[in-house]
Amino acid sequence: MVTRSLITFLPGAHNSDREDPLSYRPTRTHLQYYEYHRLTKKWLITLAPWLFVFLWSTGFVAAKFTVQYSAPFHLLFLRGAFSCLVFLLLTLGFRARFPSGRGMVRNLIVGLFLQSFFLGGCFYAIHRGMPSGIVALITGLQPVLTAILVSLMHRQSLHPRKWLGIAIGFAGVFLVLSPGQHSFALDPVAFGSVMLGLFGVTIGALYQRRAQGDGHIFANTFLQYVTLTISMGAISLMFESAPTQWSLSFALGLGWLVIGVSVLAIMLLIFMIRSGEATKVATYFYLVPILTAAEAWLLFGEAITVPMLVGMAVTIIGLIFVIRE
Repeated sequence: MVTRSLITFLPGAHNSDREDPLSYRPTRTHLQYYEYHRLTKKWLITLAPWLFVFLWSTGFVAAKFTVQYSAPFHLLFLRGAFSCLVFLLLTLGFRARFPSGRGMVRNLIVGLFLQSFFLGGCFYAIHRGMPSGIVALITGLQPVLTAILVSLMHRQSLHPRKWLGIAIGFAGVFLVLSPGQHSFALDPVAFGSVMLGLFGVTIGALYQRRAQGDGHIFANTFLQYVTLTISMGAISLMFESAPTQWSLSFALGLGWLVIGVSVLAIMLLIFMIRSGEATKVATYFYLVPILTAAEAWLLFGEAITVPMLVGMAVTIIGLIFVIRE
């Protein structure tokens, strides 16, 4: 049976069809419409994980581009403020439900780790001169660190294959960062900063998994960006004095960080969750360092040496061992 409300939105449906839904018979036009819709959704489901990973990788490159015009923490303050505005409008526009008081606190804590520590660590490391591809590679070890922390917290022994993957992953990173094997000077402060980002995203993801919020994802994301805005604004006021060089290039870069990375990536994630495809992201996520390195090479001429490529490949193999069930 085709309901009256559905017929109303069918392209080319006649008035008689709308008035008498029991007598409605799908026309060839309607069947073609449904087939087009089905194929379109199928292609979207197939492409969504790849597009999500691509958008995620561009965040590291956009960070390198925009820190040329603004101090890193002030840049994150601006990104957080505009992202807050967008997600507040989405929450109000879709009449999405805000979490309870306890849920709000949980989301603020998640935002402290997933947004403030992770993004703050990454952006400051890039500001200190660490190549964006290396930052993506180190923070991409999040599944490895997660496996170690879960094993320690629950006193569970890991499968030998996972331990092998952990060893291979760290060996790959060591190869990338070994003296004389790369074209950049390894700054201890930058390395410590990106490690802070790695621990931030790992702890934040673990806490978010154990403390699921009761609000809509739009409202939850808004609260997480509130944490980013407040924390980065405070740090910027205390430690940064360099003015932001506003220009069309900077505005476009900031706009991409907000719309392309913060908003579109989240929308894609929501679509994948509803389509039951979110788990595929973890499978493709190991491509982020390679995509980031390639994008940085094309846009900024960041050198890609043979040892770096070998180290990335070794690290990715280790990640596959850890992620694979």
